[in-house]
Amino acid sequence: MSLRHRLAPCLFTLLLVPVAAQALSLAQLKQICRQAGSDCAQLPMAQAYVGGALDLVAMLDEETEYLGPLYCRAPQDLFDVPAIIGHLLELDASWQEKNAMLGVIDYLERNGGCAQTQRRTKRY
Repeated sequence: MSLRHRLAPCLFTLLLVPVAAQALSLAQLKQICRQAGSDCAQLPMAQAYVGGALDLVAMLDEETEYLGPLYCRAPQDLFDVPAIIGHLLELDASWQEKNAMLGVIDYLERNGGCAQTQRRTKRY
């Protein structure tokens, strides 16, 4: 049986399953880190989550004018995943129910080197 014939039923089944996508709140991210019982910055899920956020931010920065200048430092100097995870874990209680990616944006605004030239108006 060809690969196409074996994959077709699987793909069809996936189409029947309802997808419930929810944003990950900062409180949920912290709970995952607590349950892991190890350094959250070394947790592959946390690294993948922050990496995905950074990839999206970099793409928007390169391809659109949507963000304006969010960071002015070079990405290779700024996109420090363990430092960003640490920043997320240190945010106060007012951030807990917000989307955790907003914490990534906050990190970039605070550490991106643009604060001296322009202060963005927070929309979150």
